[in-house]
Amino acid sequence: MSLAPSPRAKALIFDLDGTLVDSMPLHWHSWQTVCQRRHASLSHQFFLSLTGKSSLEVADAIIANLRLNASAQQLLDEKNEILYAGLDSVGEISVVADIARQFHGRLPLAIGTGSDSHRAQLMLQRTKLLPLFGVIVCANDVENHKPAPDTFLRCAQLMGIEPSQCQVYEDGDLGLRAARQAGMIATDVRPFLPKN
Repeated sequence: MSLAPSPRAKALIFDLDGTLVDSMPLHWHSWQTVCQRRHASLSHQFFLSLTGKSSLEVADAIIANLRLNASAQQLLDEKNEILYAGLDSVGEISVVADIARQFHGRLPLAIGTGSDSHRAQLMLQRTKLLPLFGVIVCANDVENHKPAPDTFLRCAQLMGIEPSQCQVYEDGDLGLRAARQAGMIATDVRPFLPKN
């Protein structure tokens, strides 16, 4: 078992948060802080189950789960304020980023993320990974988010590569389901990530 691209892969697609960029601890801290301000306790297991959803869908799920009295946009704006203040703590996940660097210029590379485009750009600039990717598909670029295959299918379309020839690197169950539904090679990066 390895992270090396399959011989069938003619293009590589990377999830962003938790796959390419070590931002999940910051996301967790930000959502946790927002909930604590409302005297609510967010379960880490529940938070992880939302990996791959768009940010607004995560906010909706947290509101429903904790019965919070807030709009999803209100909660998300507050969460993003905390997140942006902590961006300096975010670095790349080298074991995955090294694959992107190794195949940059050899295979088309794309990002397929549930983040909005502003935050995705900030994360990629902060980690100096932005120049590696010719295609970036974010939550605001598709109607149906992971586990629907739309994000990854849009990446394949923009790269001009058949879905069956695309390999997806993901850290979330919803994203892996989306990749399989798209008919792509799905690679779970979690067994290869450094243990904290």
